[in-house]
Amino acid sequence: MSGLPILAALGALMVALPVAAQPSERSFTSPVPAGLAKGAVRAGMDYAAFRRTLLAAGWQAKADPDCVQNVYGGDGTRKPGQSNICRELPEIEACSGDGYCVANFTYAATRRLIRVTSYGDYGLWQRKGLSVLGWEQK
Repeated sequence: MSGLPILAALGALMVALPVAAQPSERSFTSPVPAGLAKGAVRAGMDYAAFRRTLLAAGWQAKADPDCVQNVYGGDGTRKPGQSNICRELPEIEACSGDGYCVANFTYAATRRLIRVTSYGDYGLWQRKGLSVLGWEQK
């Protein structure tokens, strides 16, 4: 199953974070993403605003062909009325059942990849239901 390494990585992130910390306190960041001024994005900000800022600066959502299986599991069946987050946010790589999601963006000018970790209800991402915990660049 292609989703197992991703879910293991999400689990490792959760194990490395203090149990008593609230999700907003579980932040980490690497250098400011290319094309952005210092302070343009920060851990704890709303994912929708973070995403808009990256896209406006020339970053592109990196679609994951296994998103549906990685987010919804098994055969990718969603519950009735559940949004298709993979269509809405093609950059989503995987989400855990307890609110952690990983998304990827690329920057063509430098061929960089940014891997963003968020926490919250991905179904409410447009209504401030999903917050950025941090990112790492590769």
